Amino acid sequence: MKTLFALGSVIVVLCIGCGKKGEPRAPELAMPQLIKNLTAKPDRNGIVLSWSRPTEYVDGRSLTDLTGFVIFRKDLSPTCPECPVPYRPLAAVNVEDREKFVKQKQYRFIDENAQAQMIYRYRVSSQLKDGSLSNPSNEVEATRGP
Repeated sequence: MKTLFALGSVIVVLCIGCGKKGEPRAPELAMPQLIKNLTAKPDRNGIVLSWSRPTEYVDGRSLTDLTGFVIFRKDLSPTCPECPVPYRPLAAVNVEDREKFVKQKQYRFIDENAQAQMIYRYRVSSQLKDGSLSNPSNEVEATRGP
């Protein structure tokens, strides 16, 4: 009976296989292409950020598991704009289901919490379904007017 159970277990494992669904890819190739066109403009409601949605992974394959973006902000001191200050997550922008496969899409976010006369630096990372983040976008700087 034990032999029959062991043989059955081996057959089940062999039938299931390893679960491999395609060629393996290095993790760095499974990241979305960088966002290179982040812009920041002061507005009466805050600082308006805009950027384009990446459509491909770094290796050129079509991007299929984008779930959103994470916006990071660095608050700079007017008296020491080059002092080391870390970026902090500011907000998450979710990609809605109907937008997931749109090839070209412009995203926009208004930082309504930006204080007047303060200097801010921003960058954005794409977020995938597994929670991983892409490398950060280009840095942009803006100051909210009075």
